[in-house]
Amino acid sequence: MHRMLSYAKGLFMLALCILSFSLVLLPSAYAAGEGGYTIDLAPVVDALMPTLLGVISLLVSAVLAWLMRLLVKYTGVVLDEKHRKTLDDIVLSKLRQMLTDAYEGNRSSLRVSTKSEVVAELAGYAVRKAPGAIRHFKLDQQGLEEFVAGRVGAKTLGTLREQSSKLGPLPVPPKPKR
Repeated sequence: MHRMLSYAKGLFMLALCILSFSLVLLPSAYAAGEGGYTIDLAPVVDALMPTLLGVISLLVSAVLAWLMRLLVKYTGVVLDEKHRKTLDDIVLSKLRQMLTDAYEGNRSSLRVSTKSEVVAELAGYAVRKAPGAIRHFKLDQQGLEEFVAGRVGAKTLGTLREQSSKLGPLPVPPKPKR
């Protein structure tokens, strides 16, 4: 409803501009027909040309924006963004979980000490949780590890190492009796 009202206002303003322009030119055109003199429209055209060029460029920009929206809608560019966000969210949530386990002292889940181990665990988690996104981007193991390695910084790895050293070595579970 709001859009229709906006269009109606625009059309009304356009009609008002055309009416005022014609009211300026009609008396002189009528006088030219009776008296036999010519009208020089060059000053009027020179005055209106910058405004006319601005309006034309605005209309061309609006049409191009509309065409871009259609292109994005029908080519699936938004799908890339959704898959990238999904993959990024999954990797960061697992990294957050690993840091939380490190701070809380959960010994059974904290078993990493090097960046390659953190990257491998995060990549494995991403493969289990987002296979569609990995297929969409056609990521192999090396590409996925590069993606994950960009999310693991030195500060994060230092925190994991610090917390794992505070916990000490993992206890060995006893063998079950038979």
